[in-house]
Amino acid sequence: MKQALNSNIVLLFSSYYLKTIAYGIAYFASIALVMDISNNPVHVGMITMLETLPFMLFSAFAGVLADRCNRKALIIGSYLFLAVAISAASLAQTLWALYLLAFATGTAYSFSFPAKRALQPSLVEEKLYLELNSLDAMLKSIFQIIRPAFAGLVVAFFGVHQAFLLAGVLCIIAVVLMLPIHAPGPEKKPEPLEKQSRRKVGLHDFFEGVRLIRQEASLTYLIFVQLLVTFVMSMQAALTFLHVEAHFQGYGDTETIVGLLFSVTGIGGLLGAVFMRKMLGHIRMIPLFLLSLALDGFLVIIFAVSKDLIAVVAIWIFLGVIGTVNGIVTETVVQSTVDPAMRGRVYGILSTCSEPVSLLSTGVGTSLAALVGSKMVFLFAGASEVVVALFGRFLPSYHRLNQRMNQSDETQSK
Repeated sequence: MKQALNSNIVLLFSSYYLKTIAYGIAYFASIALVMDISNNPVHVGMITMLETLPFMLFSAFAGVLADRCNRKALIIGSYLFLAVAISAASLAQTLWALYLLAFATGTAYSFSFPAKRALQPSLVEEKLYLELNSLDAMLKSIFQIIRPAFAGLVVAFFGVHQAFLLAGVLCIIAVVLMLPIHAPGPEKKPEPLEKQSRRKVGLHDFFEGVRLIRQEASLTYLIFVQLLVTFVMSMQAALTFLHVEAHFQGYGDTETIVGLLFSVTGIGGLLGAVFMRKMLGHIRMIPLFLLSLALDGFLVIIFAVSKDLIAVVAIWIFLGVIGTVNGIVTETVVQSTVDPAMRGRVYGILSTCSEPVSLLSTGVGTSLAALVGSKMVFLFAGASEVVVALFGRFLPSYHRLNQRMNQSDETQSK
C-alpha cells in the first residue's frame, strides 16, 4: 500500500477524511438540536432523508460535471459550500432552517463524491489501483470505528452550536489541504463533429454514461451485483435491531449489542483491506468477487438462525471483510475498464442508483419483517446472494470481465 502513498494521495485522503469527520459532527449536532427543539424522532428521520435526497437528485449531474470540469476545483467548491452550510446551522433556531441546511449539506456532499472518486485514480499509476483502493478501504474502516464516538464526544463536550462551528472550521482546513494537489485537468474525449459545438451540460451527457454501462455487459453485471449487495446491506441496519431484540434479549441491551455488531464490521473491513493482496495471491479478482458474494449470503443465513452472540460477532467481522473486498474489487474494475473521461458519469450514476436502492431496501425489509419476521427476511436476502453468485458464474459477461481483468493484471506485471 505504501507505493500508492504519494504526496497528492496523502493530501486528498487527509482532506476527504477530515471532511467526513466534520460531516459526522454536524450530523450528530443536528440530531441533538432537532431533539432539543421538538423531542420527536420523526424529525430526526426527516434530517436523514433530506441529507440523502440530493444524492438521488444531483449525483448524475455531479458526475457529468466531474468529467467536464476540473475535479479538484469541484471538490474545493463543494467543501467550501459545505463549510458555509454547516457553520450556518449554528444559528438555526427552527426545524425548517435545519431541514434546509440538511438538504444543503447533502447537496455539497453529492457534488464532491463523484469528483473525488474520479480524481483519485488519476493521481497514481494504473498498476497501483488495487493498493490505492485497499488503502482507501482501510481508512474508511478505521474512521467507521472512531468517527461516531468522536463526533458524539465533540457534541457532548462543546455543545451543539460550537460543534457546528468546529465542523465548519474542519471543512475549511480540508479545503486548504486540497490546494497543493497537482491534479490533471478534465479528461478530453474525442467527440463527433455534430457534438463539438454543444458545450452545455445536458441530458445527452448523462445518457452517454448510461449507454456506456449498457453497452459494456461486464460493467452492467458488476453494477447489478453491487446494487444487490447494497440492497442486502442496507436492509440489515433496521432489521438487525429487530432481530437482536427478538432473539438476543438474554445478552443485554439491544442498543449495545447492535452497536457492537456494527463496530466489529469496521474491524472486519480493516482486516479485508490489509489482506486483500494476499487473497489475490490465491484467487483471481473476479472469482474472488463472486466467492465473497456467495460467502456473504451464506453468513447472513447463519446469522438468521444463530442464537449464540459470540458466533454472531464473528459472523459480522467476516461480513465486514467481505464488504470491503466487494468494494475494492468494484472500484478497481471501474477504474481499469472505464475511460478516465467517463469515470465521473459512471460514479454519478452509481450514486444515483445506490441511494434509492438503499431506501427501498429499508422499507421493503421492515415491511416484510412485519409480515414474516426478521429471520425469514434475512434468510431470503442471504439465499438471493448465493443464487446470484452461483448463476453469475455461468454468464458470458462474467467470463468477459474475468478475462479482461486477467489480461490487465498480466500487462501490469510485465
